[in-house]
Amino acid sequence: MPAVELGGKIYVPGGFGGERVLEAYDPASDNWIELTRLPEGRHHLMAAGLGGRLFIFGGGAGLSFDPTDGAWVYDPANDSWSDLPAMLEPRFAGAAVPLNNAVYIIGGTGGSGATLVFHVDENRWSQLPAPETPREHTAAVAFLDEIWSLAGRWQGVGELARVEILNPGTGEWRSASPLSVPRGGFAAAVVQGLIVVAGGEVIMTGRQAVASVEIFDPAIGVWAAGPDLPYAVHGLGAAEWQGSFYLMGGSDRAGGIENVGRVQVLDLDEVFP
Repeated sequence: MPAVELGGKIYVPGGFGGERVLEAYDPASDNWIELTRLPEGRHHLMAAGLGGRLFIFGGGAGLSFDPTDGAWVYDPANDSWSDLPAMLEPRFAGAAVPLNNAVYIIGGTGGSGATLVFHVDENRWSQLPAPETPREHTAAVAFLDEIWSLAGRWQGVGELARVEILNPGTGEWRSASPLSVPRGGFAAAVVQGLIVVAGGEVIMTGRQAVASVEIFDPAIGVWAAGPDLPYAVHGLGAAEWQGSFYLMGGSDRAGGIENVGRVQVLDLDEVFP
């Protein structure tokens, strides 16, 4: 399941066991509230926040692992959902990234694997090339005005460490410094000008939940190890709030569902005092 920060709250839509549930976490009060349910249940969906609204895309319906192409937008101001144009092709277990009034769908299974771009003001879709390395159960972030596609996994290849960067103006991809720990089903966010990657699982080249945290500082240009998670989890979302990195839920059983239901918080001021 993904997680998105909007207006000081972290929104968590869908996921296994809560396919139609939308909840918002208030980090200031450490409280949750349940909001209007999703139009249809989804797991392995993709979500992004833009202009004060929550956009969700694709995923699987019910217990199916077949990709879907549905898209909706949630408005916190009136606690309501609206339909969006369907994606150009179904997508499952990719990543949604907001940048410059568009949302980019990166990776995932289903269709061609092209990068799908939803232009919010024009209410339309276009597409750009896929990353050179196919990947699903992946994460991506907007960083330095580009899209960073991070790790993931792919059938027949295994867990990935590779990082690729999309220039949205030219549609060209290039390689960047890889992660130290290959992983899929992890979470990532930009916090205080750094990329933070945490958790995940290894199921194709072993079987374990991952506690590793890695941090990318553009001033250094490589990934550095951060403090391990207290609880190794996968299938979770991440968001930034007031300079801290929040991890929402997740399963601690690699290749399976065992929801530990925790919020884990990394204070970067303690890592880089």
